[in-house]
Parts: sequence; structure tokens; C-alpha cells
Amino acid sequence: MKKGKQDKTTITVRLTDEEHDVLRRLCALKKTSRTGYLTNLAANQAKKELLLYAVGEYLESKASLSELAKKTGLDVPTIMDEVAKVAREDKRAVEGFLSAVKTLSKLNNDPDFYNLAVKAIR
Repeated sequence: MKKGKQDKTTITVRLTDEEHDVLRRLCALKKTSRTGYLTNLAANQAKKELLLYAVGEYLESKASLSELAKKTGLDVPTIMDEVAKVAREDKRAVEGFLSAVKTLSKLNNDPDFYNLAVKAIR
């Protein structure tokens, strides 16, 4: 089956000689064209930033999942998965912080230090 030609837009990127040399060497090692590499890089980075934007807006209650899907072009399950991942990471960070504070509190025989940290997180 033959695929139809996709419409394409040309974007010009200006690089310093040093930046161009780095890109040229990387593309030679990866056996890819500079255009192909930059195309994939730009598309992947844009998708990541759209997802980060959507997660941030959702967690700050600025927009619903359906609104964000419409704005970003991402599907709702993708946004939901990333929101869940961020929430898990936040929970682990808080647990790690409280564990460290508890240890310091015990070492310094200062239970108020731990209680203060718990209040600060709430």
C-alpha cells in the first residue's frame, strides 16, 4: 500500500559553527540526517511540553481534561496517565522528606521538628 504525500512546512534553524559541528557529529554517529534528527527532536520535545502544560493546568484546576485534550491535541488517557505519574512522584518525594525529617528529629531529640514538618506539608 502506497502512502500519500504529507504536507510539510520548512523551518530554518540557525546554528553557530560549534553547534553545527556537535549536531553533525551526533548525526554521523547515529547514522541519521540532520534534518531527520532535528525533526524528531522538535516533535518529541513539543509533545513533552504539551503534556507538561496539560498536567500543570489540570493540577492547578485551571482546565478540565477534555478542555486540555482539545487545546493540546493530546488524548485524555495520555494526560490522565501523566497526571497519575506526577502524583505518585510527588507522594514519594513527600514520604522521603518526612522520613529524613523524622530521622533528624530523633537524632536531635526534637519531636516538635517532625510535627512542624508534617504541618507544613498539609
